[in-house]
Amino acid sequence: QYEVECLWGRGGMGAVYKVQQKDLGRTAALKILPDVIAKDPSFAERFLREARLLASLSHPHIVTVYEFGQRDGVYFLLMEYVDGVTLRQASLAEPIRRLSSKDALAVVGQLCDALQFAHDEGVVHRDIKPENILIDKRGRVKIADFGLARLLGKPADLPTLTRTNQLMGTPAYMAPEQIEGQAVIDHRADIYSLGVVFYELLTGELPLGRFQPPSKKADLDARLDEVVLRTLEKEPDRRYQQASQVRT
Repeated sequence: QYEVECLWGRGGMGAVYKVQQKDLGRTAALKILPDVIAKDPSFAERFLREARLLASLSHPHIVTVYEFGQRDGVYFLLMEYVDGVTLRQASLAEPIRRLSSKDALAVVGQLCDALQFAHDEGVVHRDIKPENILIDKRGRVKIADFGLARLLGKPADLPTLTRTNQLMGTPAYMAPEQIEGQAVIDHRADIYSLGVVFYELLTGELPLGRFQPPSKKADLDARLDEVVLRTLEKEPDRRYQQASQVRT
């Protein structure tokens, strides 16, 4: 019942196609999950359980899951199509360019609202990064791929290495407990990843190694330092415990 318009993107979490739902005349995004997972006998039960939870997340700053299922061994999620770009694409740079503090706060405030809602529903994203943050043509922020790392059995504590054995991409946004491979990863890992994105929005750099407070890297109100640095505490107990606290 879907007419494929184009391949929208491909990555470790699968392939996404822009499609038209013929019966509803609606544009949607069809995510096809990787073939290899269908061979896992435990996946079907996990998929139904987790996908049902993802489909229950109805929030203006979270990409909506319309439908999910399996056809001939192919697992899919039909989702809201966001007419816009990722936060990474919006910057046209690597890493993302520095935003004004006003613009950064506008983005982060919306992210906090979405994360707080999901966490209250018992869903942890586990992979917050600019590639999973969409901005539509009206400037509204939406988080994509909620819970997909867990659904696909891809623990976010499994860093990918380049040929030079340097951690790249997603690991730069991971909480320390994810990189260390701790058995229990809770919502505070998302708060740490949010802090990395916040720091990068304000400074244009990632908070790697012994990094300086944002106000030392850019012309910012020094009061933002305390907020950003607290989200980036290594120990989860020392961070903000709720995304709503970050927003406040």
